[in-house]
Amino acid sequence: MKKVYLPIIAAIIATPIGNIASAEALTNSKELIKTEEGVEYTEEILEVDNSEEWLEDVIEIEPVEEVVVEEGYENLGPLIYKSSAISSKIAANNEGDYFIYYIMHGSPAALVVVDYETKEIVHTFTLEDSKSAWGLDVDENGKLWIGGSVASVLYSYDPNTEEFEKHGSIFSNKSDTSIQDLIVSGNKVYAGSAYGGSLVAYDTETKEIEEFGQIRKRKEFVKAIEADEKTNEIFVSIGSPMDLLVKKPKAKNFTSFLPAKYMSEKYAQDLILTDDYLVARLYPTNVAVVFDRKTLKIVDEFELKSKTVSTLSPDGKSLYYTKAEQLIKYDFETKEHTELGLYLPKGTEAINLDFILKESEKVIEDETKEKDKSQKEVIDEKDSNVLPINPLLKSTPTVIDPTLKQPVIEVPITEEPIIEEPIVEEPVEEEPKEWILSGMVDNLGQLFEYNPQTSEMTHLQFELPEQPVELYTLASSSDGTKIFANGYMSGGLGVYDVATGNKELYRNISQIESMFDINNKLYIGAYPLARLLVYDRSKPWDTANPKEVIRMNQYGQERTTAVAPYKDGKEIIFGTLPDASVGGGALAFYDTATEKMEIYENYIYNQSIVSLVSRGTEVFGGTSIHANQQVNPRGARLFYFNRSNPEDKKYIHLPFDSSMITSLFVDKENKVWGMADGKLFIYTDEWTDIKYIELLPLISGRFRNAQIVEGDDGYIYGSVEGRLFRVTKDLQVEWLKDKGVYGLEKDMNGNLYYYDGSNLWKYTIEKNREKKQQE
Repeated sequence: MKKVYLPIIAAIIATPIGNIASAEALTNSKELIKTEEGVEYTEEILEVDNSEEWLEDVIEIEPVEEVVVEEGYENLGPLIYKSSAISSKIAANNEGDYFIYYIMHGSPAALVVVDYETKEIVHTFTLEDSKSAWGLDVDENGKLWIGGSVASVLYSYDPNTEEFEKHGSIFSNKSDTSIQDLIVSGNKVYAGSAYGGSLVAYDTETKEIEEFGQIRKRKEFVKAIEADEKTNEIFVSIGSPMDLLVKKPKAKNFTSFLPAKYMSEKYAQDLILTDDYLVARLYPTNVAVVFDRKTLKIVDEFELKSKTVSTLSPDGKSLYYTKAEQLIKYDFETKEHTELGLYLPKGTEAINLDFILKESEKVIEDETKEKDKSQKEVIDEKDSNVLPINPLLKSTPTVIDPTLKQPVIEVPITEEPIIEEPIVEEPVEEEPKEWILSGMVDNLGQLFEYNPQTSEMTHLQFELPEQPVELYTLASSSDGTKIFANGYMSGGLGVYDVATGNKELYRNISQIESMFDINNKLYIGAYPLARLLVYDRSKPWDTANPKEVIRMNQYGQERTTAVAPYKDGKEIIFGTLPDASVGGGALAFYDTATEKMEIYENYIYNQSIVSLVSRGTEVFGGTSIHANQQVNPRGARLFYFNRSNPEDKKYIHLPFDSSMITSLFVDKENKVWGMADGKLFIYTDEWTDIKYIELLPLISGRFRNAQIVEGDDGYIYGSVEGRLFRVTKDLQVEWLKDKGVYGLEKDMNGNLYYYDGSNLWKYTIEKNREKKQQE
């Protein structure tokens, strides 16, 4: 069905919808004055983690490595830096001193340790083998345990000894690449994974690993975990779609207790356990469900916007959450919700919530008075009058009054029997504990502090260290003078000048799924919400540039996975990946003169459009079988249509099956080249047989694993599954590099650019190397 949409172009910045923003280096804290608007979306952007080579040593500064660079390859270094705190935890050591632990997203990620009292950084540790870490928990000794991504590595930091340790990968299944959640119960660290959907228990004393395996077939995520060592119960949330399960003592298997009404949810992104209740924070619905722990029946449910809810408050009565930027208290007994009238910074909600126990002022005052009193007491050595030690103090000094003068008389020392009098213990009335609720509200690392004793809230803003960001999407300018790069999760747009080697960084843009430059404008498919943006490169980057054209999420779309020009840029064609629709991806045309949108919904049923290219009046497209969190068994489709009638599409039969057709281009001879899984093919017309060659038998991913371009030296160059190759026009293949090559773009000289982690790399083709040597 065709729809025509004329957007009202708002003068808004293309700011990340997630709370991912930039800052410099943390030195102090101050009252919050202003913050950027945003809604937290971070956990849904975790589907593209690529495996890295493991590095053995984890140190506080980035290691200087000796890298042997092959001829023709040049490491241009990181293009994007950003300060993005993706998770945090506040906890105390054995002395009762509290620390703020931040996980900084980057390539690699980092752990930042902040002294809660002074608000100063005391340590920064590199999380080698990880680009993020979602699972954080603290054991009974105050030791922090961290679950990493990419290789499912477990780390720990002991604030008592200030020792950081890497324990290695704790999953045996290679599909389990990212630890999604982590919980400590007794001496066991329970960790759940993506994308193998497995659960393990790591014994902190014996270092042994107990593997529970994949919890349920075809469930890729163990998203949240709770465990109780006393009852030997384990609760897990898996997906997608969602299920909630429990493993009872002595039971071999997990048992589902999810009501049917919630089976359309993706998963519960967090679980909170008390003695009487289990609380599940659902996703994508903003609902928390309260289960009776004994019966596993629902006793309550409520709406919220915070990513999680707090644990049980220190008074044992309530939990806290946020909604519409306001802090709210929930009473377990009465099921009442109390709006506290205290608000977070505009556009934010709580990402994590932690309690901080404090000694009451009365206890501290009594302790001080007792200490002063003890220092004035006189001890008569002859009579051995020893004062009792104040139990609240670590030690009480013994003081002898020097003004007392007595004759020195030598008396024979006789030992008298010591008669111990029975100690009568009087009941001590325990002082009520004072406590503070604190939580991170955005990826700047901003915190709020709520004091229930004073009913006051304060806001703290930090400056956390930037990390190099893993690159995600590359594009070249139409004249080949610029290379554009976008960061995974953290966003940002880096621009590399081919002639000068200068780098520019534009920060206020989120993750980009696809982009294409033509006529000095960069057309962008931004994530989340499948936003279409236009960056006019002839104008300064500001709050109105790039401008947002439309959000395709209103059509059930989540990512804009393909973009291509038509008729020299008179129109821009977009293809999308659906996330919450009942159909397939959308096909959209943007008229660059009138700024009108022409949208065709559910263009290919239950498949995503992931590649597009035009040839004259024809438009060719390729699909992925992954759509709406499902897999279409029919196989990926190659299609084309005449622009005059997009609804009259025709399918091109490929002589092999594939799951996705991820890259298309038209060569100088007007032939269409494409990558379908690990196969490279050439399509000429409906009367000519399709030629192809299999490069790799197995591939990974859902909608991007390869990129191909036509070289200036007569070769076709491509990257697939991290490998670089080139082929002749008659499909003779030569492998150039066997790892570390992702994305592929060409500059004005015909040289190639790709990325590996956070670094942009340049490959000078042989023809140009020969020219340079002659010069």
